[in-house]
Amino acid sequence: MNLKLLICLIVPFFSFTASALTYYISPLGKDANAGTSAGKPWLTIKKVNSVNFKGDTILFQGGSTFNGSLSFNAADIGTPTKPIVVSSYGTGRATIYSDALGGISVLDAAGFKIKNLNIKGLGRTYGQSSGIIFYTYKDSFSLLKLIVIDSVEVYGYHNSGISVAGWNKKTGYRDVSITNCKSHDNGTAGIGIYAESPYVHKNVYLAYNTVFNNFGNPENTTGNSGSGIVLGNVDTAVVEYCTSYENGALHKSVDGGPNGIWAYESNKVVLQFNEAHHNTTGTSKDGGGFDLDGGCINSIIQYNYSHDNYGAGLMVAQHRYASATKNNTIRYNISENDGRKNNYGAVHLWTAGSNGGIQGVEIYNNIIYLSAISGSTAKAFFKNSGYISSVNVRNNIFQVTGSFQLISMPSATGVTFQGNNYWSSGSSFKILWGATTYTSLSAWRTATGQEKISGVASGFQVDPQYTDTTRGKTFNNPTLLTSIASYKIKSTSALYNTGLNLNAKFGTNIGLRDFWGNSLVGKTTFHVGAWQTSSSTISSAIANVEFEQKASQVSAVVPKTLHAYPNPVSSFTKIEFTALTKGVALFSLYDLNGKLIKSFSKKTDGVAGNNYYQLNTFDLVTGTYLLTMKFDELPIKTLLLTK
Repeated sequence: MNLKLLICLIVPFFSFTASALTYYISPLGKDANAGTSAGKPWLTIKKVNSVNFKGDTILFQGGSTFNGSLSFNAADIGTPTKPIVVSSYGTGRATIYSDALGGISVLDAAGFKIKNLNIKGLGRTYGQSSGIIFYTYKDSFSLLKLIVIDSVEVYGYHNSGISVAGWNKKTGYRDVSITNCKSHDNGTAGIGIYAESPYVHKNVYLAYNTVFNNFGNPENTTGNSGSGIVLGNVDTAVVEYCTSYENGALHKSVDGGPNGIWAYESNKVVLQFNEAHHNTTGTSKDGGGFDLDGGCINSIIQYNYSHDNYGAGLMVAQHRYASATKNNTIRYNISENDGRKNNYGAVHLWTAGSNGGIQGVEIYNNIIYLSAISGSTAKAFFKNSGYISSVNVRNNIFQVTGSFQLISMPSATGVTFQGNNYWSSGSSFKILWGATTYTSLSAWRTATGQEKISGVASGFQVDPQYTDTTRGKTFNNPTLLTSIASYKIKSTSALYNTGLNLNAKFGTNIGLRDFWGNSLVGKTTFHVGAWQTSSSTISSAIANVEFEQKASQVSAVVPKTLHAYPNPVSSFTKIEFTALTKGVALFSLYDLNGKLIKSFSKKTDGVAGNNYYQLNTFDLVTGTYLLTMKFDELPIKTLLLTK
């Protein structure tokens, strides 16, 4: 009997009492060594695989390459408070080279932190494995706790670079964090999460990841492949400050396609502060930027920059047999020159009609720009199916050049347009509504009743008057998105202070900020588009706090990172921060009126690495909060918590 299997069977009948150990692996080591010191390390991955671990740390010598495939299972016991750590020591990162096999495989286990490693495969066309895979089919209702993957580069795998999967009804993982990783030159996806049933994995957080050149698997003719980041079957997730580009070129399935960053069969997903660009497809399907797909409910796409993708920039879709797709929001995004190939809208709605189709989408204060390109039939807004209801499109700017349509609605039902601007520069005005093409806003309004509120005309057909018309900017660093010069309007624009007050008129929750970070709290007048001038009523104690992290601008002695996961929170969240000096981190939690809800502190010992505080949020009412951290006398850092 396999040693790990034997121990796995014995584990339930006794508990381990030994203290956690640190093991070292080096090209200068010997497997006969104890392995518990850098002076007497192990030599091979084979030796690591022969041992069972309980909250231990496994360190590979930095700058060295180790051949083989690491494997763990339920006999390897990590917990959220005492995880198994796999990392590097010494100078630089160690590299795990797994040839055509998987790099790190964890079966039916969690309580792991994998960080500061390179995971290298033989290439996308070899094997059937992933770079890092957590997989469980333990039982039908288990959620294994804690997966942390940080500062890892994964490349050269046939399937996903990083994969988290459960496949036994409602089995899966809780508290998954993937941050500061690069995943590229893989097949199925850069990062992929999925399960058998909707809304399984709980509390997923992805941030500061870069995924590119994940081209797809051309032999896969029945499913999608070649996505950057895809979240399937999750309940409560945030994807922020990630970059996804040049994925999808070898996708071959005609049933659906890849996108830069997207989700399906998921609840409470927030995609924010990301950049998705130059994503493609090998067929006529997808290859877009951001997507809430079949079965997504209560989810949001906000503050993202999508550009130069083959498919839609901002999409809500529903595939065959999907669960209900409803109550989703797309707001304060910029889509520039999406729909470069095939028949897509920069904003795109499509459903196969399963379980009521698409029900309830709020699309507001986005900026859509399409320049002419040969062979493209892009539209600024495209609804190309029926089974769509209760979609409200408000305060957006739609601008096209060439022969592109501003709005294309062959099935002219289910969508209400109010307070938008429609501008065709250097070309004729075109809105397709049913079988009729309208050549002016007034003609369309009169014939269809669109762009009216209680019988009063709304909407504009004017030049937006942007302060800067520079196009074609690529950042590949989403912390810089707010530096984009384009798409702020002049004070002389007809769109300045003439946007609809969506909260007052329709009860819409408009969020806290615009694309550039200007606060919306307390505002009563709005511009059309994604840029607003700030008018905050937040108290002076937190009035000058920025909403987004800009870690690159902070010196080494200041806490460089401040994260919370899960976020949105449920009954608790883990506040994690980095501090390289001894001191006291003081935390304050405010509501949006500036009222202090609670405060707490955490001492640091000055050792490089992450410090954390487990914050009980059970007693918080549903809403949005500002968490501030002050480290001794250094500047305040802040993040948003939602519940």
